[in-house]
Amino acid sequence: MFKKIILTLGLFLFSTNLFAAQTQIAQVNGMMCIKCQKMVTKALQAASPNATVKVSWPEGVAVSSFEDKSNLSDDDYKNAILGTGFEVIKVVSVEKIITDAGEARKLVD
Repeated sequence: MFKKIILTLGLFLFSTNLFAAQTQIAQVNGMMCIKCQKMVTKALQAASPNATVKVSWPEGVAVSSFEDKSNLSDDDYKNAILGTGFEVIKVVSVEKIITDAGEARKLVD
C-alpha cells in the first residue's frame, strides 16, 4: 500500500512538472545582424531573468523558455521587444520547451 502511494505521488509530481513548462515565441521584423539579436536578447533577459532566451536574427524569432510558467503576458513579452525598436508581428505561447529557432519559426508562421 505504501509503495502505491509513493508511486502515485511521484507520478503526480512528475506529470505536474512536465506540463508546467512554457515557451513564448515572437516573430520579430527588422533584425539585421548579431547586434540586433543581442539587443533583443538583453531586453528579454531583463524582463524575465529566469527564462532561457534564444534570439535568432536570421530566423526572425525570439524564444524564451521557462521551466514553469512565464512571468509575462504575451502583450508584456511583445512590449519588451518593442522597446528595442523592432517590429513584433506575432507572439505565441506553447506548453513545452522550444530551443530550436527553426522549430520556433514554424510555430509563428
